[in-house]
Amino acid sequence: MSSINKSRNQYMTVMQSQADGTISYCTINLLDVDFIESENRRLVYYIGDQRYHQITKLQEMQSVLNESDGFVSLDRTNLVNLKKVKRYDPELGNIYFTDEIEKNSIFATIAKIKQKIMSPLIQRAIAKNTSITQEFKHEKTHYSTTTKTQNIKE
Repeated sequence: MSSINKSRNQYMTVMQSQADGTISYCTINLLDVDFIESENRRLVYYIGDQRYHQITKLQEMQSVLNESDGFVSLDRTNLVNLKKVKRYDPELGNIYFTDEIEKNSIFATIAKIKQKIMSPLIQRAIAKNTSITQEFKHEKTHYSTTTKTQNIKE
């Protein structure tokens, strides 16, 4: 039994070296692959006479998923989709992807040096992704959030 479901295509974004030395990114259907080999600890996919390298470095992925897609690097070890961010804890420097922060919530970190610069962008993303609005205090450019509430009379 095959581990790939034959009725469904499996796609992957890969890198391809061009004749002029530049690198381009494209998507391949894994069911079109003739064979895969390991070369210098990297997977190489062969389709016909074309070679495609798997994206294995965060910097390479950042060329595919960039700010226009909603992805930003908040720390040297991550690439965060701001369209998914729900909470930000500036004291811990953590970004959360759920409405409620719990003990075992998944989070990404933000580097201390980037917190001040990225905080407004993160707050705008949270406001866009949730029912939270921003309040701006102009004296020292502090940001706070409030939850939108609706008064319902019976």
